[in-house]
Amino acid sequence: MEQETSCINSKVVLDYVKKHNHGDCSDLLQNLDPEIDILPDPERFLSDPNNWISCTVISKLYEKAKLVLDDELAPYKMGQYALEKTDLGLKGLIVKVLGSHPLALKNSQRINAKWNRSKEVELVELKKNSAIVKLHWDPRMDISKDICLFNQGTYTFYPILWGGKPLSLREKKCYFKDAAYCEYHLRWPAVNRIKDIFSRVFTPKSVLMETIKEIEIDKKIIEQKYAEVYRLNVELNQKMKQIVAMQDTGKAILSVLDLPQLLTVIMNLLSAVCQINRAIIMLVNEENGCLEYIHGIDSRGEVPKEMKYYKVPLNRRSNILARVAASGEPEYVPDVASSGLRKENIMLTYGKPTSVYVVPLITRSKVIGIIATDAVNGDGVPRETRETLEVFAPQIAIAIENARLYSRLQRQMEELKQSQALLSRAEKFSFLGNLAARLAHEIKNPMTAIGTFIQMLPTKFDDEEFRNNFHQIALEETNRVNNLVTELLDLVNTKESNIELNDLHGIIYKMILLVSPQTNAKKITVESQFDPSIEKIWLDADKIKQVILNLLSNAIDFTPEGGKIEIVTKNHANKGALETVQIDIKDNGPGISPLHIANVFDPYFTTKHKSDMHKGTGLGLFIAHQNVQDHGGTIEVKNSTDQGTIFALKIPNVPPDHPSRQSNESKQPPA
Repeated sequence: MEQETSCINSKVVLDYVKKHNHGDCSDLLQNLDPEIDILPDPERFLSDPNNWISCTVISKLYEKAKLVLDDELAPYKMGQYALEKTDLGLKGLIVKVLGSHPLALKNSQRINAKWNRSKEVELVELKKNSAIVKLHWDPRMDISKDICLFNQGTYTFYPILWGGKPLSLREKKCYFKDAAYCEYHLRWPAVNRIKDIFSRVFTPKSVLMETIKEIEIDKKIIEQKYAEVYRLNVELNQKMKQIVAMQDTGKAILSVLDLPQLLTVIMNLLSAVCQINRAIIMLVNEENGCLEYIHGIDSRGEVPKEMKYYKVPLNRRSNILARVAASGEPEYVPDVASSGLRKENIMLTYGKPTSVYVVPLITRSKVIGIIATDAVNGDGVPRETRETLEVFAPQIAIAIENARLYSRLQRQMEELKQSQALLSRAEKFSFLGNLAARLAHEIKNPMTAIGTFIQMLPTKFDDEEFRNNFHQIALEETNRVNNLVTELLDLVNTKESNIELNDLHGIIYKMILLVSPQTNAKKITVESQFDPSIEKIWLDADKIKQVILNLLSNAIDFTPEGGKIEIVTKNHANKGALETVQIDIKDNGPGISPLHIANVFDPYFTTKHKSDMHKGTGLGLFIAHQNVQDHGGTIEVKNSTDQGTIFALKIPNVPPDHPSRQSNESKQPPA
C-alpha cells in the first residue's frame, strides 16, 4: 500500500462517524485494502497518526462515511470537526503559533507536506483580507472530490484555532470538473489593530500552555509506543529462537541418523528453546498396538524406571496420551489436580506434574508418537512453549522416522550381506563342482587314450608304426592335460596386481616373438602399428603378458595359413578426461558367430576344435577378461567389417592408488 496521506486524516473520519453513529464505525473498516484487512485491529492502525495510508483508502473511508451518515457533505463537515474537536498535535500547534491569516497561508504548503503527499499548495495572491490558493493534485494518486471537500472545510475553519471566525471560501475552478487544479478564493474580516496587538501579547502564554499539553500527550504516546516496541522485540526474539531451533532440527534430520543420539539432540533443543525441563517421547508400536516410552528428560534426576517401561494401549481413549495419538490433535490440561485425569496413572504418580501438554508427532499424515511435557512451575505450560512445540513437532516426527528407516535399512543391509555371503559360498561350491567335473572330463579322455596304448604296448612293442603313433598321441594328450592344469592354476591362484611403469610396446614385442614358431609354421604375418606418444605406462606386466599371449594364441588358431594379424596401439589423452591406452588385436579369420559373441568371456565357453597345441578349455578369455578388469580397464570383441575379429583393450594410464582402479573382487572366480 502506498504511503500518501497520514492516518491523522483517517482518525478524523472514524471519530466523526462514531460521534454521529452511536459510537459504531465498523461499517467503514470492511474491504479497505488487503494490507489493512488482515490486521488484527484495523481501527487502531487507522487511528495512529504515525501511520500512513493511500489516497484510495481515505477516499473509500469518505465514501463509506457518507453512506453510513446519509450526508453528502460529511467530508466538508469533517474538516470543520478536525479543527474544532480533534487534537491535531503538532499540526494544530504550528497553526496556533502562526496566529494570523497571512502567516498561516504563507506556510500552508509546508504544513500540508507533513501530512499529505497528494497535492502541492500554491499561494497565488495574498491581500489584507483575501487570498487565492491553488491545489495541484497529483494525477498518479487515486483522489476523489471528497478529499477536496475535506480541504475546503479545513481552510474555512482554520481561523478558529487562534480564536478567529470562519472565513469565506469560494471554489472558482475544480480539478474534479476537468480543471487543471482546484482554485479557492478566500476572504476574511479586516482585523482590529488594538485587538490584534492585545492578542499577540497574550499568545505566547497560550502557546506555552498548549505546548506543555501537547508534550504530555506525546509523552504518553511515546511510552505506549515503547511498550509496544518492547513487546514486539520480545516476540521477535522468540520467533528468531524458533527459526534457529528449526534450522538445528533440520540439520539433525540431515546429519543425525542414530536414533538414541537424535533423541538426545531433540531434547536438548527443546530444553534450550522452549524452557522445557521435563518431557517424554513415546512412539507407536503398531505390532503391539500401543504407545511405548522411548526417551525422556527430567530436571530432578533420571526418569523413573516405572515410566521407562510404561506402555499405553492405543484403544484406551480415557488416557490422554492414547487419545492424542488417536486424534492427532494436541491437548492441554492446565491444572492436573482439578482435572478428570486418573490420578493413579503411572505418569501422574511418579511424575507429579502440575499441568500436562501433549503434542502428536505426525509425518506423512500418520501419527508415529507423542511428546508430553509439564510446567516448570504452578503457572502452567506457557502459551509460547505450546506454540513452539507445535511448530517443532512435525520436524521432530520426520527426524525420528528417518532415523527409524535408517536403522531398518541397516538391519536389512546386514541381512543382505549375510545372504550374499551364503550365496557366495553356494556359488563357490557350484564353481568348484563344475571345475572338478570339467577337470575330470578333460583329463579322463587323454588318460584313457594313454592307458589304452600302455596296455597294448607289451604285445605291440616290436611294431614300429604303433610305437610312433603311440608316442605322438601320448605327447599330444600329455600337453593337452598340462595346458589344462596350467590354465586352471592361473584361474584359481589369483594374485594381487603389481601396477608399475612398464614399456607396453616392449611387452607386446616379446609376446610376438614368443608365438613366432606358431606364426611361422602357418606363414602368418604379424603387423604392428604402435603410437609413438605411448612410452611407459602404469600396468601389471605379468597380467598384461598373459592377456596379449592369450589373444595372440587365439588369433593364430583362427587365422588361416598365410593370413595376417594386426596389433595397433592408441593413446587417448583428451583434455579434462582420463588418459587411456587402447590395444587392438585383429585377425582375418572367419569371425565369431553373432550367436556366440556375447559369451566369449564366459568360463568354459569355447568354439575351438582340436589343434596342434591343445583343445580349448574355455578359460583363456575368461582369465584375460579378469586381468584387464584388475587394471580398471575393459575388453571388448567385435567382428571386423571386412573379415576376422577385433579384440579391443582399454587400460587407464594412472597410478595404482587412483580411484579408477576399482577392486574387482566381486567378479573374481571363487578360490
